[in-house]
Order: sequence, then C-alpha cells, then structure tokens
Amino acid sequence: MSLSIRGIVTSSLFLGLISIAHSQQTVMQESIETARQYLLQHQHTLQLSKTDILDARIQDAYTTKHNGVKHLVWRQYINGIEVYGGDLQINLSKDDQIINKHNQFTPYAETKINTSDYRIVADQAVLSAASHLNIDTYFPPVAINISRTHNQAVIFRGDEISGVDIPVKLVYQKMPDGSLNLAWDLSIQTPDNWWSLRIDALSNEVINQISWQAHASYEVLPLPYESPTAVGAAFSVVTDPADSVASPYGWHDADGLSGAEYNDTRGNNVFAQEDLNDTNSGGFRPDGGAGLDFLYTWNGQLEPTDGENMEAAIVNLFYWNNIIHDVMYQYGFDESAGNFQENNYGNGGAGSDAVNADALDGSGTNNANFGTPPDGGNPRMQMFIFTARAGLTVNSPAGIAGFYTAAPAGFGATLNSAGITGDIELVDDGSANGSEACNALVAFQSGNIALIDRGGCEFGTKALNAENAGASAVIIVNNQGDDLISMSPGDDGNLVNVATVMIGLSNGDLIKNEVTTVNGTLGKDGVDRDGDFDNGIIIHEYGHGISNRLTGGPSTSSCLWNDEQMGEGWSDFFALVMTAQVGDQADDARAMGHFATQRPNGIRTYPYSRSMAINPHTLANVSDFDYGGGDISPHGVGSIWTAMLWDMYWNLVDKYGFDEDIYQGSGGNNMALQLVIDGLKLQPCSPGFETGRDAILAADTANNRGANHCEIWSAFAKRGLGEGASSGSSSNLGDETESFAIPEGVCVTEPSDIIFKDGFEGMN
Repeated sequence: MSLSIRGIVTSSLFLGLISIAHSQQTVMQESIETARQYLLQHQHTLQLSKTDILDARIQDAYTTKHNGVKHLVWRQYINGIEVYGGDLQINLSKDDQIINKHNQFTPYAETKINTSDYRIVADQAVLSAASHLNIDTYFPPVAINISRTHNQAVIFRGDEISGVDIPVKLVYQKMPDGSLNLAWDLSIQTPDNWWSLRIDALSNEVINQISWQAHASYEVLPLPYESPTAVGAAFSVVTDPADSVASPYGWHDADGLSGAEYNDTRGNNVFAQEDLNDTNSGGFRPDGGAGLDFLYTWNGQLEPTDGENMEAAIVNLFYWNNIIHDVMYQYGFDESAGNFQENNYGNGGAGSDAVNADALDGSGTNNANFGTPPDGGNPRMQMFIFTARAGLTVNSPAGIAGFYTAAPAGFGATLNSAGITGDIELVDDGSANGSEACNALVAFQSGNIALIDRGGCEFGTKALNAENAGASAVIIVNNQGDDLISMSPGDDGNLVNVATVMIGLSNGDLIKNEVTTVNGTLGKDGVDRDGDFDNGIIIHEYGHGISNRLTGGPSTSSCLWNDEQMGEGWSDFFALVMTAQVGDQADDARAMGHFATQRPNGIRTYPYSRSMAINPHTLANVSDFDYGGGDISPHGVGSIWTAMLWDMYWNLVDKYGFDEDIYQGSGGNNMALQLVIDGLKLQPCSPGFETGRDAILAADTANNRGANHCEIWSAFAKRGLGEGASSGSSSNLGDETESFAIPEGVCVTEPSDIIFKDGFEGMN
C-alpha cells in the first residue's frame, strides 16, 4: 500500500517537474523571440544584415535566479559554418526589457569571407598544429569519428599528439583587417598547456592560437600589503587575479577575444616597462612566455637595478595598476566614467587609453607622478627610485665617530653604498674667508675629502675648486644652521665630477674642532629603494587619474588646478583604503610613503589617524600650506582632506564593520570608498572643501537615503568643516572659516527623523 502511494506521489511530482520545465522553456523561447525581433528592428544601427541575424544560433540562454535577468548569447554562422568568437549577447530584465547588449558579430559577414571551400584537409591541419607546437609526430592522425555534416567535423585520436582526443571543425576566423578566413578549429593538450588553434584552410598556417589553461602568475607584493615592511607582508605568487567583470578577457588582452595578445607586461589596462633613460618609450618589459609566468624574486639587499629587482619591480607595477583598475571598476570608475582601457568592449567611453606605467623612471628621484589627459588619451605614471639617506660616517677619532646625516647636491657624482673614504681636510683658498673655497685652493692634500664652509660663492664653484685641487669628495658645512638645504649647480656645477654633500653647522663644528685627523666615509646608508614596491605610492598616483577623470566629467582634465583642490587627499585616501587590513584600528598611525622614503612617519606632516593626538589637523590648517609655507599646497592641503575622509571611513567601519572583500564587500570600508567615488562625480569643477563635503553627503542621499549623514557630518565637523564652516574661495588659501557644529537633528536614532541642512527629510 505504501509503495503504491509513494509511486503515485513520485509520478505526480515527476509530471509536475515536466510541466514546470516546459513552462520555463516556453518563457525563455518567448524572450529569445523578443530579442531576435529587437535585432531585426535595429539591424542597420547594429550594422548587421538580415542574414547575419537570421542565420545566428542561440549559444547560451539562462536566467539569474535572484533577479530574473535573462542572458541570451547568439553565435554567428555563415552558410552553416560558425564565426569563431562571433557572439552577440543581449541581457533582458524579467519583464523582457533590454538591459544592454554586446555585439561582436562581423557586419555583413557573407561579404567578408575569403572562401567557402577548404583546400587543406583536417588531418593536414592537425599535423600543422602539432608542428607549430614542436610536437614530434611519427604516425598520421587517426580519425575515430567523422560527422558527415556541412562543416566536416572530425575527431582524431589523441595518441602521439595530444593528451586528449582532438576535435576538428571548420570555422571562420576573424582577421586583423576584419576579413574572415576559413580555418580548421582544433585543440591539443600538451604536458604543460592546453591549446586552441585555428589553421587556415587554404594556406595551412596557424592564424590564431590561445591557451585554455589560464594561469597567468605574478610574483608580487599582493593586495592589501602596502609595502615590504607592512605587517604580515610577504612576496607571493598570485595566479589569475584578473577580475571577471572589470577585465573579462584577462590582463593581457587587447582585442576582446579569448586568449592573451601579449606575453609581456602589457594588456588592456596598462603597459608597464622600465624607463631608466627617460625616453617614455621602448623600455624593457619582462616576458612571461606562453604560460604568462612572471616569477622574479626581489632582493631588498640589492640596488633597484641589480639581480632580478628590475624585472620584479615592473611586474609589481603591472599587477598593482591592474588591481586598482579592477577594484575601482566595482565602484563606478568604468568605461563610461572614463577609466583607463585600450578596448572598452562596447561599454561606452573612449578607449585607447591604457596607463603607460614607467618603472625606475630616469627623469627624477624621490618622487612619482601621474599625468592625466581627457578620456581617450593615455595617461603616464612615472615611478622613481628613492635614494638612500646620504651621510658621512666618521671612522676616527673615536670621540666623534658615528653617522652624520647629509644632503646630496644637485650636481656631481652620485653616492653609492660602497662610499668614498679619506681624511677630511678643512680647505683654504688663501683669502680672508679661505674656508669658503671661492678661489683656487692652497696646499690641499690631493685625495683628501674637502670640508668647505657655505657662503661667498655658488656651491658648484666651491666643489669645482676642490676637485681641481685633487679632492676625492666635497662636504659643505651650512654655517647658518643645521638645516640641510638643496644645493643647485650654478654656473660651474655641470663641470663637477666628485660627490658633494651638505652637513649641518653643529656636525661641521665637531669635525673642525677635532685636534687630530678626522677620517670618514661619504656614502649612502644602505641601498636605494624603488617606489615600484611602495604600493601606497602606486595607488596614490593612480588616484590622481581617478579624481581628474571623475571631477567635471571624463572629457576634461582641467578641474583640479585651483589652490584648494583636494587631489592629493583623494589619492592618499585611496591608498589607505586599499591597503587596510583586518585588525587595523581607528587610532593607528598610518604613514604615507614610509617604505620608499625610509621615514617612519612618512612624507606628510602627520600620519593619518582618527586620534587628534596623532593627527591634529583641522580646516584652519589649510592656511599653513599656502605657497611659500613649510609644506606647500597641494600636498599639505590634501593631507587635511584625507584626515577628514579617514575619520568618516572609521565612523562607517564602526557602524557596518570591516569587509576583507574590497571588490564586492558590504562593510563600512566599502561604503566609504563608494561615497568618495560618487562624491567625485557629483562635485563641481574646481571644488573646495565645502563643495567636496556636500557632494559626499549628496552621494549618501542618492545611495543610502541619507542613512549615514550623522557619521559623515561627525567626521567633517570634528575637523572644523561642520555646519556653518566656509572654505572661502576655492581658488585661495587662508580665507577658510571653521565650524565644529553638526546640523541639528542629523544624529538621531531613527533615520526617518533626519532633517538635513537643505531641508530634505530622510525617507522611510
């Protein structure tokens, strides 16, 4: 009895499933027909013939469960032979409205084919492919299944040639000039790869080859580590890190078809190379081979160009440019917003603008930069070497032995870690101020290191007089204090060939007052450091491209030139967010550029922290950074803006938590980054602090119905940009007015009670 009932229930369930499946199939078929009619109605706009559309065949058709979106993919066919990679995708809403389309059909395809009949037979194509892959073949390929269809599909046994059987069929291969060549499509598995190839059916030449075994590997300092000295940082091999949404064809693509076009550090998002000679073109790029394996080891004990350090630097620069591209894509810095891609894959915007990223750039030291033209023009990132701290190590006498910090001159020889050792001799040029070396030196011992006082004549003249007297190196004492100032060459500096540095007054007096001979070594305190391994600096520079493209729209790059613009601030913020780690705390001190510069507190006035004891900046400090001040705009101004954004970031992390997934996470860190990106899009050209703040508030209204206005206002008000504050003219510094007030009613428990500054009431 129970068995009979169970049978009835099972039968009913089975019939129900058939009914549901049939219903779903009918709905999908109706959607396919709706989409096909759309294509026919828009064939001229799509540059397709009626035959292109009617001969196409559905390749894939499926529905995303959570939103009902239907995804339809057609494959293009000509007289029953498919066009390799010729796909057209239409995405429909659950009520069959067109969401978007991606058309990779060849227009008027029938007019583009080179032939409709083959001259080379299938087994010849297999042998040609094997030869191309350097596979020795002792026996001809044996067909084990021949399909007597229009496209002559054949399956050959894989023995002797491939690790698996070899399917072969006729296709049309799209050529660089847009024509379509009849070709044999086949795949061969080798011990270290799996290749898909197209063999021309007339010439028997390999005309297209891609790897199905995607395993692009990079030995890098990976996301989220800021530098080799970050907590937990370690170089590691990452495999296939490209994001499938932002970089759907991988990082080495150029044509929007499966398979890499480049085996070196080039691709759709960035061209990375060295530029030691400052040529901005033709630099060395590491080659990953057919397997795209970029495995080079960094050695921090060697100079940036020694060992494999240069190759490792270029790979790290390539990796991080791509990572930033892929991450920021998720937050709206995409093709239509003016991001950096050669091929925009039909998603809007102007292409042909991948980043030209120059590692070890020879145009400068101790810095980096990013130039951003309007959408469609290639930006250029230049990453420099950061020279190790120069200094004088006094070897004897023991009473004053030790390391004395020095500043290299802007001329003469470059110091190295080996150094220049010799006795230090105070010079005399025979005049009343003989130690200033403004004239030819008198009785100087050749081979000694010259000690010269500042003053009386140009630095280059002093050094040249010492070199002419036989000095092996030059130390200039700042007789006006302990500051180490920049020494320019003047008229004679270009003739100087010896290393020249400056030391402070106090250290100079110690050497001068020593009664015995002082022996010292002039050199570097360790090896130089390469900015290409300070990932925070890479993110910072890329950030300039983001803020320039998003402010005022991608077609202009002239909106961030006013004095109060916060470009440096957004860039620092991006670096902080992308290198944040689990366990970080709001009151931690986060420094910028500390690895490259070897300064624990980095290159800003204060490290970033929500703690006012660590970073006390407020809006009033903007006037401190006017041109001519201790730390000129824009870096100083930007650092105040970052301090405000960083407080906002932590307010949101406190509220929503921290999500390690920087791509699709739902934490406060993700929300903060989204608000800043959207704020850039909403602010005016030539923004100031006030309009920048209001744009972020507007972004929160648009994104979250104003649910985070309390956290946002609290952060800005804490540092003087509260209600009633004014940043004055965005073209001037020093006319700012502080306010630490939060608008009344903003920080309340119920979002429905929120009253905004402009009178907008929060929605339920």
